[in-house]
Amino acid sequence: MPRDLFEDLVNAAPLAVPPMPAAFNRRVHQRLNSRLLAGQLFDLAFKGLAYSFVHLGLALAGLFVFTCTGRFDRPDTPQGDPLS
Repeated sequence: MPRDLFEDLVNAAPLAVPPMPAAFNRRVHQRLNSRLLAGQLFDLAFKGLAYSFVHLGLALAGLFVFTCTGRFDRPDTPQGDPLS
């Protein structure tokens, strides 16, 4: 007959577990929330904004080139394409 591991642990625990502090959940939530907020702000500042600035810069550079030359050069179109 297999033995139940959890019952063995309950029966083998000679020490009483102290009660949980009243402000335990509040302290955990405050530490966790501040770390989550810091992580999300870091992600926004160094990934999201950088990504959007690069793509905005590429669009503005394309607008500048089109304004100066009158041509919209796309590297993914063949040279004989009439739309390029």
